[in-house]
Amino acid sequence: MRIDGVARLGLPGLFVLAMASPLAGQGVVQDLVISGGMAGEAWRGDFAALTIPQVDSTNQAVAWVGEWSANGIFNLTRRERSSLQATVDVGFRQFAPGGFQLRRYSPREYGALLTTRYRRDVADGRSGTLVAEATARKHGVADRPPMPLYLPPGYGSYRLKAGYETTLAGSRASLTVTGESADYGAPAHLPFLDLLDRRSVVVEAAGTRSSRRSPDSGEYSKVRFFGSYRYHTYPRQALEGVFRVDHAVGLGGRYELTAGRIYLDVNVDGTRNWSISRRAEYHASRLGVQMQLSEVWREFGLSVASALAVKRYRHQSEEYGLVPGEEADNGASLYAEITRSVARNMDAAFRLGWQRVETSFTDAYYTRFGGGFFLRVRPTR
Repeated sequence: MRIDGVARLGLPGLFVLAMASPLAGQGVVQDLVISGGMAGEAWRGDFAALTIPQVDSTNQAVAWVGEWSANGIFNLTRRERSSLQATVDVGFRQFAPGGFQLRRYSPREYGALLTTRYRRDVADGRSGTLVAEATARKHGVADRPPMPLYLPPGYGSYRLKAGYETTLAGSRASLTVTGESADYGAPAHLPFLDLLDRRSVVVEAAGTRSSRRSPDSGEYSKVRFFGSYRYHTYPRQALEGVFRVDHAVGLGGRYELTAGRIYLDVNVDGTRNWSISRRAEYHASRLGVQMQLSEVWREFGLSVASALAVKRYRHQSEEYGLVPGEEADNGASLYAEITRSVARNMDAAFRLGWQRVETSFTDAYYTRFGGGFFLRVRPTR
């Protein structure tokens, strides 16, 4: 099924599934959220993406955006020592942009994600837990506009993950191995997209320490540290007949806190990448912060999310042009959302967002600023 078919049929299909009282009563539908709304966005910049061949005589654009999405968690099987869970996330966005000179564009962006996760306790959980996960993701864009209105290229990816979790010295330790294949399926007029095709293997070891204020309290704090090794191959990128191969090591941590009406999530990580292609070697770091405040005033809640990403290439080269989207560069974003319950199973949200992305080798950039109003419905609540 095409991705637009998934987006159009997935929303009503999930709604019907959620409204089926026998399924909800048996606990099959753990959670389901259907949302829709309208937003206005303004774009500005001189970021020249090689994956977008159109050129227009403007460096700023505006757009009205209609957005629909649905995501749900489904308990397919649940037994004493094992469980099988599925997560579904589908959605699409329709743009009505203005400010371009060549013609009127009508871009549409589709997305679908399906993840199944299997867990099985070993010896009633005393020896640990085996985890297996399979994920399929599809992203598509129709009638792509020129810059500065940037939309990520379409692609399909498939991922398999297997791991083992156990308790050591009061902490939860895990070791996982992940294999992934990403294919951008470049059409004839976008040959550069083939350069993004990637095959990856990731090995990660992590440790998590949790503590609760009291056994019956929902307040807790959690600290997680991880280290990873990543092996990437790019079958469409070759230098003197040798395919590009990258190796990367990463270190990071995460802190979560729930106390009263406050939820805080801080994560930081760093990556050192080296490659047979010297132009692609880099150091990178990222910091993300999320905070939620429930019932800030009367029945209003507030959510704030910010991210900062910095990347520095070890070797500057003018001979080879980097492909934007693959060699993600420096970026910063800030989002704020005010929510209020308007019914037993419906919330209203007003969101403001700002984002800036720039390259570290040409100083090209684009910025996006927008705000919108959304309604979220939880039919099974």
